[in-house]
Amino acid sequence: MMASHQQQGRQRLDGLDDDALMYEIGDGNTLAGSAFIARHLSYVLKICRAKLGNEAEAEEAAQDVFASVWKNAGQWQAGQAKVTTWLFRVTSNRCIDILRRRKPTTGLDDAGEIVDEAIDIERHQQAVEQNRLIRTALGQLSNDQRHAIELVYYREMRQSEAAEMMGIKLAALESLLRRGRQKLHNELAGLRSQLDMI
Repeated sequence: MMASHQQQGRQRLDGLDDDALMYEIGDGNTLAGSAFIARHLSYVLKICRAKLGNEAEAEEAAQDVFASVWKNAGQWQAGQAKVTTWLFRVTSNRCIDILRRRKPTTGLDDAGEIVDEAIDIERHQQAVEQNRLIRTALGQLSNDQRHAIELVYYREMRQSEAAEMMGIKLAALESLLRRGRQKLHNELAGLRSQLDMI
């Protein structure tokens, strides 16, 4: 009888949308937490594997992400963002934290030729400045436009995969990419003189 009651509870939770699940998790419903993980684990792991390229770190990041979901579910407000968009941001930030703590593992034997440090530092500074300007331009896009461009152009996903990851139709993704590229082009045109100086 108790097992049947739990099964009914799970079925009810499976029928809830992401916002409602977040509210249930915020109220301390452990079954809602399990349902949320079952629904989004493959999505989160896919992002972690793509960003980290290491299975153990990807699994660690995914665990941290779901711990963060549990911790923040009580403050969730529907309508501010899609749960999957928020989940992508939390996952990306956790992966960035893990990448930052990585230490260089190159040994002296693998270091290769010694290069002129001044040239190397100058190139690095140029790349940093160029990336900063491009990030500035990307920052002017809407969250969805930026998300679409990052998935398709930076992570080299197929458009159909990116649309599925964002939970939108392919036509909607294509529209986001088109508008995002146009806005990015306009923003970068305004920064052209700075880019040319690099």
